[in-house]
Amino acid sequence: MSAQESSDLHLPSTDRSSERDQDIITGDRETILNTPNGDPGTKNTENVEFANGPSMSNEQRTQHRRLSEPGNPIRYRSLSDDRSKSSLSLSQKELRKSHSSSEKSQCSSYPDVRLSKSEDVRSINHAEKKLDRYGFIMNMDSNGHVYEDGRVDPAPTSAQTKSFARRERRWAGMMQSWDMTSRRRKLLSKQLRKGIPDTLRAKVWTLLGNVPRLQKESSETFDELVRKNLSSSAVKPDKIKGVLSMRSESLVNSPSFKVTQETIERDIHRTYPRHNMFHEDTLSDGEEDDDDDFLRCLHDDDVSSILAELDQPSESHEETIMGNVRDAKGGQAALRRVLRAYSVYDRDVGYCQGMNFIAGMLLTFMSEEEAFWLLVFVMNEKPCRMRGLFGEGMKETHQVLYIAEKLTYQFLPKLAKHMESQSIHITMYATQWLLTLYTSSFQFDLVTRLWDCFLAEGWKIVYRVMLALLQNSQSTLLTLSFEEILAHFRELPQNTNGNMIIEIALKIPLRRRHIVKYQKEYARQAN
Repeated sequence: MSAQESSDLHLPSTDRSSERDQDIITGDRETILNTPNGDPGTKNTENVEFANGPSMSNEQRTQHRRLSEPGNPIRYRSLSDDRSKSSLSLSQKELRKSHSSSEKSQCSSYPDVRLSKSEDVRSINHAEKKLDRYGFIMNMDSNGHVYEDGRVDPAPTSAQTKSFARRERRWAGMMQSWDMTSRRRKLLSKQLRKGIPDTLRAKVWTLLGNVPRLQKESSETFDELVRKNLSSSAVKPDKIKGVLSMRSESLVNSPSFKVTQETIERDIHRTYPRHNMFHEDTLSDGEEDDDDDFLRCLHDDDVSSILAELDQPSESHEETIMGNVRDAKGGQAALRRVLRAYSVYDRDVGYCQGMNFIAGMLLTFMSEEEAFWLLVFVMNEKPCRMRGLFGEGMKETHQVLYIAEKLTYQFLPKLAKHMESQSIHITMYATQWLLTLYTSSFQFDLVTRLWDCFLAEGWKIVYRVMLALLQNSQSTLLTLSFEEILAHFRELPQNTNGNMIIEIALKIPLRRRHIVKYQKEYARQAN
């Protein structure tokens, strides 16, 4: 599937990067400050004031009067009385540094902060991050800012600790004799449905995904694929001596190559902005924004201008361009390399929106190379085979949604008829669930339990979880109208108990024959 087609999916983003790239931040509760020395409506991109709330404290008024003096270098900018124009301005570079991973762009809950020219917007984010068991930042507001949180998480009980230790010992023993374990399908399935211990999940997933075999059998290593993509992106083929293969030359000459790379870059900043691994809006003092240099290296127009200035581009220059990207640190850089490497590995698919969440989720548990090869497994091999969802025409996406709709009518007929009466089609709420296997919006207590089973059992657990989510909300959904149903689905991911949903899902009497029946039915209709 091409990158252009992927944009038609309209997956809801967890981050509004495109809006943040605008040069304006709008506050919902701004206090409009008029200064006697300012020119109303004058735009000042060097200074910024965040003043929320209906009024200022005495201390704030004093500081306001002091800062408004003509001799003070920090000056408030007067804003228009028109609320639609009541906006605060930041330069694009400052905006990217301070909000590159914020979940929302509207600044409705900023603290009262006033920054001088020598200060940086990043200085408001001094609070220590509190992470959950999966690495998500718990004390982050809706604007992506970390706040002080004095709450102490309850320690596991003695019974829980013993249970965790017992499960770890059991799984450690199973992993030592994995060849035998993998052949005992019923025993393995039983243990997977109970959940893999967090400490062993990465290793078990790589075993379930045959990662060691894929690494051994592949003619190209992960590093070679990364290098090929970066070489193709950074310089023209005729500028590299012995670096690009014929396959890479064909790749860079493809009209869809640049579009694919730009789509990847756009989606990277939308991937898990609340996860500590991908939350990159805090840079050390004096540190440059590597994203700017990276983008300059990747865009053809910029690269062409760089090459034009060089009479004889040296191999060392080319290696420097590629090295800056290849060696970049952080979760976003790792995700970029994994997605770009896959776009070279599978040129027919390249990249499609939604793959970023799957790859990002895998990266939170394992290394880049392991995440890449596990992505290869789930895309191409049984029992997962997700490749058809992202291929040209999205044929298998339509099939998956058809099966999901039929299963809803079979197992939840009353709810299915109510949804039909309210003109709610399954594509309105289940597309992102199924296309990303719940990784794009649901919390990881559900995601990890589902993937524990998915890697061994395939799509049956995916449909079961969908039915469990609907079944658990059925009594509420039956009382709601069109707009209320859509609102319910928007809020559902954050109000879901993952472990409870998995328990409900495993009790639903869905069998593989049901799925095969609707697959054949869809195939007949498609023909």
